[in-house]
Formats: sequence, structure tokens, C-alpha cells
Amino acid sequence: MEKRAFGKTDMEVSVLGFGGAEIGFSGATAETVDRLLGSALDAGLNFIDTAECYGNSEELIGKTMSHEKERLLLDYQVRTCLWIV
Repeated sequence: MEKRAFGKTDMEVSVLGFGGAEIGFSGATAETVDRLLGSALDAGLNFIDTAECYGNSEELIGKTMSHEKERLLLDYQVRTCLWIV
């Protein structure tokens, strides 16, 4: 997986990321999320996007990936999602 420098930090971010909205809205199980994100990390992806308004996405990602903190960059959006207001 191609990675690029993350701003002026010493971190590198994968050019592809995992969008967490679908797992929050689809009723995905923790087992499914663990398998999906584990495979993504093994393939070199290290950028995961989630937000409070993505259903239980943040909870599932937190439960299944807490042991992978060194391998991933988590983007957490803190804004109002207009489609649920």
C-alpha cells in the first residue's frame, strides 16, 4: 500500500482509507468489523474515518481495533450530520 507523509509529522498515511459510515448503518457485527479492518490493516491501509453520526461505527471500531493503536490513524469527525438533525 502506498503511503505518504502526514503533514509535517513523522507519520505516514495510506493513500486509501476505510470509511466507517457503512459499518455503523448496516448492523455489522464486531466479528465482521474485526475481520474487515484486520484485513485492511494487513494490506497496509492505516487510515480509518468515523463520526458520531455514523451509527455505532465508532463503538465497533474502538472495540475491535483497540489493540492496533500503533498501526492506525483514526479520523474522528466532530460536526453535526445534517441528514439526522
